[in-house]
Parts: sequence; C-alpha cells; structure tokens
Amino acid sequence: MATYVDTVRHYPDAGLRYTDYCHLLGDTVDELHALADALGLPRRIYQDHPWRWHYDLPAHLRARAVELGALSVEMHQVGALLKARRAALRG
Repeated sequence: MATYVDTVRHYPDAGLRYTDYCHLLGDTVDELHALADALGLPRRIYQDHPWRWHYDLPAHLRARAVELGALSVEMHQVGALLKARRAALRG
C-alpha cells in the first residue's frame, strides 16, 4: 500500500489561500488520512468522492509528504490509479 503526490500545478483563479497545489492520494483512505494528519492537514479539506478521494496539497508541503513516504507520480499514473478505483467500485 502507498500514498502518492503528483505534479504541482498553478491555480491562480481558485480564490484559495495558495495558488500552487498538487494532489495527495493513497491506496486506502486510512493511509491517506494518516499522511494528511502527519502533514497537519485539516480533515475539512479532504475531497470525498466514490473513486476520486484525495486532498489538494499546497505546494510547500509536497517535499515533506515525500519525506514521510509519499511516492512522486505523474498525472498518467494518477489517472491509472483513479481508473482502477472506479473499476473496483463497478465490480
């Protein structure tokens, strides 16, 4: 099992505190929440969705997530992870 961070992207018009984010994902929700807790992320920013559950991680926390064990992945790998989650839900 693992957790993942993808590439930082710039969101200048998001109206959020930060403008540069990546996604923090995990193979399981428990692993994801454990890493988010270790990073000090509030649970309120968790984005719950049947197969796209994740946290938007501010860019300045990405390196720390990797230090704590998150694997650095590219967007195509995120796509494959989400596709597998969706397929698992469909049975």
